[in-house]
Amino acid sequence: MGIIDKTTYRLTCPQCGAAETATVLDKGSNWSGSHWQSGAKFERFETAWSGGGGTEPDLISATCNQCCVAAQRSTS
Repeated sequence: MGIIDKTTYRLTCPQCGAAETATVLDKGSNWSGSHWQSGAKFERFETAWSGGGGTEPDLISATCNQCCVAAQRSTS
């Protein structure tokens, strides 16, 4: 089983400047098909995700653990 696709999320707190990056992988093969992870784990941010499995997960919310402020996000 290999990596078919990936999405990288970068979260930044606009108040304290904390930043963190994590990647969500789509694993699979020609025989078993594709399977997205259900989300990524962040140390400095509390996150909520939807999707995973057959569909790419969607980051619903991200909040800084230290400031309790909504994080700015970017994906690549």
